[in-house]
Order: sequence, then structure tokens, then C-alpha cells
Amino acid sequence: MAVRVKFCISIGIAIATSLFSAIAFTDAARPNDADNQKLGTVRTLPSLQTRAHPPLQPDTLHLGMLEPQFFKYAQDNNWAAIATIHRDEYTMHQLQPGGEGLYALPDRKLVYVRGFTANIYFERDRLVGIRLTPDNRDQALTAPELLNLVRAWFPDDVLSVIYQVAPSDPRKSIVETLIGTIPKAFEQDLGKVSLPFCRAIVFPSPVPVNTLSTCNLNI
Repeated sequence: MAVRVKFCISIGIAIATSLFSAIAFTDAARPNDADNQKLGTVRTLPSLQTRAHPPLQPDTLHLGMLEPQFFKYAQDNNWAAIATIHRDEYTMHQLQPGGEGLYALPDRKLVYVRGFTANIYFERDRLVGIRLTPDNRDQALTAPELLNLVRAWFPDDVLSVIYQVAPSDPRKSIVETLIGTIPKAFEQDLGKVSLPFCRAIVFPSPVPVNTLSTCNLNI
């Protein structure tokens, strides 16, 4: 009988020891699990995309913006300065665009700001128009690419765009463009090539970009 009692006590002690060890191990492991969970937590940032601007879309332009606003855009997108001319209250800055990619809404057509040099016209420090001429370092824009660029540059403005097309070029490359207006002090810069102009009106989104133009205009 005494032997049986001792045997039962021994079994009880062994079971209790095992349970204590298991509890101690679990408690010791808990902080590590918490630390591992904390270190392994993945935090996701909210999407930068909005309905108005695609991801990483640069700041856009608008007629009437001040010179410092325009040059902030140009600096942010690596435009290079070529020349500046002042005539009365008018200023023309000739710049080489930096090649940034922009999306034209509503169809998110991607267009790159390259293939031309840009004469940027200001009247009393406010943007009134942009004249584009081809740059031989890149392929010139076509009419659809030009109008998509205008929409992407000026998403909130209604703009008049006039342009010349090279008739012998199978791509119908653009020879010269005026977006907005040109000050009278610089009108002699326009129409260096004796070709008729086409005119298109670009409205803000969601109106589709109009690729139908009225041509054979004498400017």
C-alpha cells in the first residue's frame, strides 16, 4: 500500500513539474512573439493617385499664372533656360523642356514634354501663351500628341491652339504651335514658315480631346 502511495505521489509530482515547465516556457516565449509580430507588421501607405491627378503627376499650368509659379514647375521638371527677351511690359523666356511624362484626362493618354523648344510669353508677369517649335534632338509632335499635351499641361483651361503641319511628312509632324495668345510685341515670331495654320479648341476634362481642327487659316 505504501509503495502504491509513493508511486502515485511520484507520478503527480512529474505531471506538475511538466505543467509548470510548459507554462514557464509559454510565458518566456510571449515577449519574443510580440516583438516578432511588431517587427513583422507591414504598414501600407495610402495610394497617391486621385481622380484628378495620376500618380506622381507634376504640377500643371494655367493661363494667368505668375512667373515664379511657372519657373517652379520648370525647375521641378528640369527645364533648361536658353534666352530671355524683354519688350515693354512683355517678356519671352525661351526654354528647353525636361521630358517629363504627363497624363491627359479623361483617358489618361501619356505624352512626354519633349520634341520642341518653348517660347513662354508673359504680360505683366502673367502667362499668356506658349509657342512651340521643333527640336531636332527629338521626334516632333503630331497633332493628336500636341492636343493631348495641351490638355495635360492645362487641365482646367479652355484653350485656342493654332499649329502648322508639314504636308510632305507622312507622320504629319507639327512645324509650329501657339497655345493661348502671343503679345503684339512678339507677333513677328509667329509664322516663320509659310504654311497655313490649323486651329483647335481644347476644353477641360471630361470633354474628350478634340482632334478635329479647322485648317487653311491665314494668321
